[in-house]
Amino acid sequence: MIDETGRDDAAGAQAVDQDLRGLLRRSTADAHHRLDSGWAGHDLKDRDAYGAFLVAMAAALVPLEADLALAEPGALPPDWPARRRGAALLADLAALGHPGPPAPATPRPPTRPEAAGLLYVLEGSRLGGQLLLRQALASSDAAVRDNTRFLRHGEGQRLWSSFAAWLAERPAGHADGAVTGALRAFALFETAQGARP
Repeated sequence: MIDETGRDDAAGAQAVDQDLRGLLRRSTADAHHRLDSGWAGHDLKDRDAYGAFLVAMAAALVPLEADLALAEPGALPPDWPARRRGAALLADLAALGHPGPPAPATPRPPTRPEAAGLLYVLEGSRLGGQLLLRQALASSDAAVRDNTRFLRHGEGQRLWSSFAAWLAERPAGHADGAVTGALRAFALFETAQGARP
């Protein structure tokens, strides 16, 4: 079908698939939908619900960041250390009286392509966290409002756009590995979500 711009939809879809970000979006759409659906109705204004959300996030994010810390030099954006949110998440958990997650299993260094996929999910979760932050800040419970370090991390910075620019520079040969990494990250978040209290 041709749209009003004269572009053929099939050709447009193919062009999107040739772009790594578009390929990752399409390849992880089902996992993303399942994860979002699992949080539907989870009221982050409630202290217990917010704590459960943070516990689940930590169970996935902390091990993923441990894996990424072992990535080979050059596999991550130069500002990777500033992108890490694990410490902010653990600080929120501690302030709310929740223990951090158990020590991650032996970290598994990702390949360069897998690292791109893992980061796609982590940076996307940061972007989605902006919506969740509004809900937490609307809480009548000061403990919730005052412990949003994780959701606020990187606030005011252009971290998604700089990540997208970095991702666009990855070689075409990274596509399959990046999808594998992204699906692995989503699976870890789904497992953590299913195990939440």
